[in-house]
Formats: sequence, structure tokens, C-alpha cells
Amino acid sequence: MPARRTFLISATAFIGASSLPGFAQRADVNLEADPVQNDAPIRRKYMMEDTYGNLVKDDDFQGKFVLVYFGYMSCPDVCPTTLSTISETMQELGDMNEELAVLFVTVDPDRDTPEKLHEYLGFFDKRIIGLRGPKPYTDHMVKAFNARYEFYYPDPDDKTEYSVDHTASVAFVDPYGNLIKRFPHGMSSEAITTDIRTIIDGARID
Repeated sequence: MPARRTFLISATAFIGASSLPGFAQRADVNLEADPVQNDAPIRRKYMMEDTYGNLVKDDDFQGKFVLVYFGYMSCPDVCPTTLSTISETMQELGDMNEELAVLFVTVDPDRDTPEKLHEYLGFFDKRIIGLRGPKPYTDHMVKAFNARYEFYYPDPDDKTEYSVDHTASVAFVDPYGNLIKRFPHGMSSEAITTDIRTIIDGARID
């Protein structure tokens, strides 16, 4: 069975066991990233917590290229598909992963506990770093990367059942914290790998 299909089957099984009923049939809604400052050389500052309870800051990744993806564990299709693509990309990059950090930032930290998030990401690649934090910290990081997210409640009077619409593209950041580009949802791992290799090789020459 191809690796991509295996990842999706495993993740879907995990999601099915942890999701709330009521919105399973609703597909993800991709909120396009805010283009304002996409090309501006602004360092993205943030402070979050990883799945081990360690404080993580943007400074921790100085000297590395970084992939940043915002999503949530109960996401029915976009997140597991994107994480599968990211996992395949990491496999294809081989030793170049030493120059890359991959971050999955949950926009639903109330449900995505550290333990559950750690287990979930393990289905894709154990090297993916899961980050979470209180809403003000999450909102700050989301804004820093020009991403967006919105909670959707099928029944406005019931706040226990919801899904989250969110930006589906993956941000690619240089070793100085500047946003280089976004990889749109649906882009193949081969194409992403080619872009990353070209950019990192070019940085070595510079």
C-alpha cells in the first residue's frame, strides 16, 4: 500500500475516534492567507508550547528553514492530506531535513491536548513539531504568518460542536524568519521538494 494512502487511513481512523459528531460531513473551508505583507521582509515572532510542554520561540529555529502549517486534529480532509504531503516531502528531502524544521500549529488547543497532538502527528512523521498555546498566543502566531481561522458552529446555540475553517497553505520561512513563499493545498510533494531543494541550495551558494 502506498505510504500516502497508509498515512491517510491511519489519520482518518484516529480522527474518527476523537472527533465530535455533527460536522463530519462538512468539508474543510480554505481561508486564503492575508496577502498584505506576504512579501515584506518581516521576521515572524512567536512563542508557543510543544507537545512535551517545552516553551518554543521563533529564535529556536534561527539558522534553519521552517515549514509552518496551521490546522487542527479533527479536520476531516485538508489537514491529514497536507500532513501526508509534508511527510512525503520530508522523506524525499533526505539529509536536507537537517536544515529544516516542520511545525504544525493547532488552532484548536482546547481539544488538541499535548498528548493527543503528539500521537496524531506521529502518524505522519515524528519529526513534525506540534505547537499549541492559549488563544492570544495562537492568534498572534496566526497573524504573524498572515494566516486565518474561524470556528463554525452548525447550531449557533451549541458551542460544543464545531469545525474550524482555516488557511490551508503551508508557509516556508527562511533562517532569518522571513516568509519566502506559500505552498498551496494540493501541491505535490515532488513539486514542494524541488522548490525547497532549489531554495536551500541557492542559499548555500549565497
